[in-house]
Amino acid sequence: MLAAAHRTAAEDIETTIASLAAVARAARLVIEGAWGAAFHWIAYGTETKHGRHQESHAHLGTSLRTLGESATADRWERLDNIRKGGWYGNKADPLAVSIALSLVQEIQVWATT
Repeated sequence: MLAAAHRTAAEDIETTIASLAAVARAARLVIEGAWGAAFHWIAYGTETKHGRHQESHAHLGTSLRTLGESATADRWERLDNIRKGGWYGNKADPLAVSIALSLVQEIQVWATT
């Protein structure tokens, strides 16, 4: 995917999860969507800032640190842990949703500035 397509994907996902954020029992989907949007924002940001991006989420934190983007790596890893707790565990609650949405917003700001 090109950078512009990653940005469009992130924006599409964010628009969709915004409408679900207040829906009862949608927390898992909102968290998963925040994770997906963050991945696309990171691809967009690393492509526009560093001229390359990773097409997989595997070891993304390490890849970001290699590029000198440790704050974004920390945000990504925190969001990834929230995703795992929500998707595979029993930690999909309003607080987890709020944190996930905040993290994706911080990643979006990083990617676009």
